[in-house]
Amino acid sequence: MDFGQGFPEWTELGQDSGLDPLGMQRPIEIIYQSIVPGISTITLRYRYYSFFPFILKHYEEHIRHPDPDVFRAFQRRCEALFALICTHGEPELGITGSDWAGRKLTDARAQASETVIIDFSVGADPNADESLRYLQNKGGAFGAIYATQMSEMGLIHFPGAGDPNPNPVCSNLALRLADAFSRELGETADEFFEVVAAGNIALTSLQSFDAMKPNRLRLGGDEHILLTDILFGKFDTRSETDLMRRHTLQMLLDVTATSHSIPRAEQIKWHWFENVPKLQGGNAHDVPHLWFLYQACDLMRLAYEVILSAALTLLETAPRRRMSLSDLTDELTGFIEVTKDQTWEDVSLTIADGSAAATRELAQAMLDAMHEGETAEQVRLAVSLIAFLYFRAADATNLIEEALSGADYFQSLRTEVQFLDRVRSVPARRVIADMVRERVVKRHLWVASRKFRNQKAYTFHMEPEEGQLRYRNHFRVSPSSPRLDQALRFLRDIGLIDEGGITQLGRAEMVAA
Repeated sequence: MDFGQGFPEWTELGQDSGLDPLGMQRPIEIIYQSIVPGISTITLRYRYYSFFPFILKHYEEHIRHPDPDVFRAFQRRCEALFALICTHGEPELGITGSDWAGRKLTDARAQASETVIIDFSVGADPNADESLRYLQNKGGAFGAIYATQMSEMGLIHFPGAGDPNPNPVCSNLALRLADAFSRELGETADEFFEVVAAGNIALTSLQSFDAMKPNRLRLGGDEHILLTDILFGKFDTRSETDLMRRHTLQMLLDVTATSHSIPRAEQIKWHWFENVPKLQGGNAHDVPHLWFLYQACDLMRLAYEVILSAALTLLETAPRRRMSLSDLTDELTGFIEVTKDQTWEDVSLTIADGSAAATRELAQAMLDAMHEGETAEQVRLAVSLIAFLYFRAADATNLIEEALSGADYFQSLRTEVQFLDRVRSVPARRVIADMVRERVVKRHLWVASRKFRNQKAYTFHMEPEEGQLRYRNHFRVSPSSPRLDQALRFLRDIGLIDEGGITQLGRAEMVAA
């Protein structure tokens, strides 16, 4: 059996598993990054966007040392102290270093003395033993999590090549935010940096800094107004990315207003997919159309990964956990009931004769079948979902071509629709066999071989061995997370939504839109 060039034979190089076994994630990520810019899956609390300008401004005005190591040591001390403040008393959620802070506070409370001093200098030291650090990543929360997103929002600037100051600095907008944050703290603003310099704090002193906590953001204050305006891109200098984020946030407010609670991300994605405006003539700058496209791309990825998962199940239960590529393809294709004279177009038109809402039921049934071990059913439902997506894509040709016109070595809704267009008049059984063999099984081997060559990461879930495929391990199939939970958290942090749904402030924002 010839798999083509680039497929290494079986080896015991490691136990790495692939998070994107078919190379279909990147086009999906590009879509949601463009419509939720400035927010990532790990930017968990919005008030960090005030806190970091506050410490950057202090560093620029009072320390201004060009050595990045000096800046990092200062920044990490600020973050470690902030973690202690936010974990003391009523603990805040989404705070970087909260586990470390919780342990430090527990140890401090266990001491009988009323003058317990908490030393956070070691935990903040980037060169300390990893087990002692508040965060293992030496860049801290700022470098590892928030800096890139804040730059995307226009709050910080990174130095250019040859810049005498190699450290990030605040934009004019961020300086206003830093001043507003400082005014909210009052005298404790200066005291915070005195404690940072000392590297320790009395347990009893932590409460005096409560005003820094994300939940203590004063609604209607200058800082709150600035944070809201920045998030919604209300300034004259707003960019296209600000407007894209603003549109997504307004759509989130609309959904929250009708649900009377904070909706789940999965519920939101389906609502936007099922209620998309007319697709004909859609373009890559229309946010509702892009959310439809995001979900369609992710569903195509899920369907393909479900077929790959079924292939792995068959390999795992085969004698010696091995099958030939042709036998594996035949068995997977045999799960689909089609007549000899049916073309792919015939099959797709028959399957796709349903509403957009039926897609949700189809996708859920597919995942349920996979989790329950019903291999034949999961393959049948995956092919049905692919057929439905192919049918819906006909209404979104312009949108798909404009938004997904990147490199074709990334598989996407666009590449798969093009493939199915080319073979729509071909017998369906042959099309499905080609899909399984070329676009799922051999595609996985190609993606894994590239990761092996370029990244030295061994991510094969099945391996070529002596003319057969050998089972290696399974992987987790799940919908992607497009930053919606984090966007909802930000809206909650600025008081526009709460557990009851939309707030008065949120309704005012909707009216002002």
